[in-house]
Amino acid sequence: MSAAFWKVFELAISVWENILLLEFCMDFMQQKPRGKKGKVLWGIAVLFGLIFPALEKYPALYDRWEMWITLIWLFVYLMVGTQGSVLRKVTAAVVARAVLMMVNTAILFGGSFILQESVASFIQDQDTVRIALVLLSKISYFFVGKLLNSLLFERENLISWQWIVMGCNLVFSIIAGDTMILVVRDLPSVQMQEQKWILLCVCCIWLMCLIMYFIVQQMSKDNQTKLEYELMKEKEKYSKESMEIIKRSNEELREFKHDLKNYLLPLQEAMETMPQSEMVKVWEKINQKIEDVQTLIQTGNSYVDSMINTKITLARSEKVDVKCTILSKMEGIDDLEFCTVFGNLMDNAIEAERKVTGKKEIIIFVEEKMGYLRLEIQNKIEKSVLNENSSLNTTKKDTSSHGIGHKSVKRTMQKVGGALKYYETGDLFCAEAVFPIK
Repeated sequence: MSAAFWKVFELAISVWENILLLEFCMDFMQQKPRGKKGKVLWGIAVLFGLIFPALEKYPALYDRWEMWITLIWLFVYLMVGTQGSVLRKVTAAVVARAVLMMVNTAILFGGSFILQESVASFIQDQDTVRIALVLLSKISYFFVGKLLNSLLFERENLISWQWIVMGCNLVFSIIAGDTMILVVRDLPSVQMQEQKWILLCVCCIWLMCLIMYFIVQQMSKDNQTKLEYELMKEKEKYSKESMEIIKRSNEELREFKHDLKNYLLPLQEAMETMPQSEMVKVWEKINQKIEDVQTLIQTGNSYVDSMINTKITLARSEKVDVKCTILSKMEGIDDLEFCTVFGNLMDNAIEAERKVTGKKEIIIFVEEKMGYLRLEIQNKIEKSVLNENSSLNTTKKDTSSHGIGHKSVKRTMQKVGGALKYYETGDLFCAEAVFPIK
């Protein structure tokens, strides 16, 4: 193969590696280049990465500074082109570079072990085996990066068979590359033209693996779309319930006003002659009437108020004693995100109370502290839930639709950068969600 071919090959591999590093970082940040500005920044970052082939001409400089230049290059791009905390951006750059180094090392030393040749020969020789090893390392890095980021951030979107397909893609890619290397090395009679055809066949296998990955990725997005559709239906249901609660409360207030007038008018005339015992009975009736009127939570945030009142009313309709304390004006948080978490946690608490045979009770506590909003919901339990089901998987038969709420809560808390914790104390199951206040 000519010197010109190897120059083009090395340049193309450098560009591909830059794209893979940037793609890994963006997946880690759970973002995509958006708009014209995002695409321009992406292109500039890829082109800037071409500095590395030039640095390879100066081994002393390259060996000493390549890692630091790579990390700075990735970090600067993430600072300019993405949103999120500085710590997460630093982590993304470091992990992307570390995983690339591990994959390249594993492929290089794995090939050296299989073929019983020195690592130096793979680096220095310019032949088909080197092409295969380089391509295999990049394909492997692509799949390892996607699997790692999926494990960290997208595991809720993939079902078991989709994980199997993604794992098989990585395995088949490695097997195809290793087989090609063995065939070329162990059969000296294989000519250069035949080696090219073998390499082409292996590339076709890699291409099929990539196509399968993107098909599974699309199915993952379909799973997420289904989840979001279920959440939209849930939101619509909450809105209808809220309107019913408000309507019913207004009717109760009108009835109370009418009844109170009927009590007070005769009472005013009979106060001087009515025995004290009769007066006590009348006041007891009035107090009972006041307690019967639904007390509405009012934080100043109408959407949050509707959600809280809806769930409290639903719980009380099932004979659950609800105690609610809110020490916040509910400002600086996303209404929809909070209501999604609150609504699902309350649904879980109400469902758990249905299994309680004794006194049923739910305690709601909301407070602001140190720039965060803390939501805690407690419900009664008769036996430990976490000991039997630590991952809180649904125990219902229709697993396709149930378990949506728990996934939604986890996804929402990850999205807002909050924290979620479940624990038990005595006969209470506690769910605690902490939201950062903007």
